[in-house]
Amino acid sequence: MTSWDRAVRQPADMPAELSSGDLARATGSTVRTIRFYEEEGLLKPAEVSDGGHRRYTEEDLERLRLISDLRELGLSLCEIKSILDLRAGCHNAAEFAIRFQQVLAGHLDQAQRRLERLRRVKKELNDALVSLQERLSSSGVEQCACAVAEADGAPRIVKILARQQGCCGHGHEGSGAKDLGEHDGPADPRGTS
Repeated sequence: MTSWDRAVRQPADMPAELSSGDLARATGSTVRTIRFYEEEGLLKPAEVSDGGHRRYTEEDLERLRLISDLRELGLSLCEIKSILDLRAGCHNAAEFAIRFQQVLAGHLDQAQRRLERLRRVKKELNDALVSLQERLSSSGVEQCACAVAEADGAPRIVKILARQQGCCGHGHEGSGAKDLGEHDGPADPRGTS
């Protein structure tokens, strides 16, 4: 056994005091999800009783939290498994560091892009709430919802969600939008019906 193996060896006396239900409550997962992760080889109970009761350690709980976080980033189960198996085959810290960097660098970029998208959507949602409140306070709540969508500067989400085909037609004149059932002529581009 190398000094690297001794340095990263887990304590054998870590108590397995947590049930599947405890893990589920602590992470917002379901017991079914935890069993699925076990079947996929991502998680393993520290103990299984003769009656089939699974017991987990605090380290297992942290592993499940990491799995949940990586899933939240959009990683596939295969990608998560490769991350969880980073240590396999490493003989020293330098090998582990190189492998860690190779595998996680791309995921870091992916996480950054996702954060930027989430920030943009959060801003749009905040802008939509402000826009709706301003519109309601200035025009009253009696107006049609599609009128809110047609207001100058209405955020994209308001425009998309507040419009309803065939409604009262606020702002549809000149926009090219048509009510259901309205036809200008043949649908066939060759001019035949």
